[in-house]
Amino acid sequence: MSSLESRIQKVEDRLALQDLIHSYCIHIDEAKSVDAIVDCFVDDAVLDLSGLGLPVITGRNDIHEFFVSVLAATECNAHYSTNFRINRLEGDEAECQSYVYAVGVAKDGSDILVYAKHQYHCLRTNKGWKIKHFSEPYLMPPTKDIPSFE
Repeated sequence: MSSLESRIQKVEDRLALQDLIHSYCIHIDEAKSVDAIVDCFVDDAVLDLSGLGLPVITGRNDIHEFFVSVLAATECNAHYSTNFRINRLEGDEAECQSYVYAVGVAKDGSDILVYAKHQYHCLRTNKGWKIKHFSEPYLMPPTKDIPSFE
C-alpha cells in the first residue's frame, strides 16, 4: 500500500489539476483578464485548436494575442466542463481530459456552440500545475462554423 503522504499528494494533485482546468474555462467566460487565461499555461505552451478548424498557437505571447482577439470578438461565453479524468499522473507531469459544452455569442450576433473534449498535458511548476499542451477535438460534429477570431 502507498504511504499516506503519497496518497495525500495524489488527492492534492487531482484537486489542483481540476482547479487549473476550471480556472481556464472560468477566466475565458468572465472575460476580465487575458493575463489570467494565459497564466494557466507554461511559457512554451501549445494551444492546439486545429480540431475545431482554428490554428495551433505556440508560446504565451501568441496565446495572449489569440485570446485578446477571442474576447474582442465575443459578447459572452459559457463553458461547462464535465467528466474530468486524469489519464496519467507521474511525478511532475499529468495528462487529463474533460468534456466541454461551450456556448457563446459573437459580436456579430452569431451563436457559438461547441461540444468538445479538452485534452491537457500539464506540468507541475514552482507556481503550481500549468498547461503545457492543450487540444480540443470535437465530440460531436459542429452545426455551424466557429468564428475565426482573427
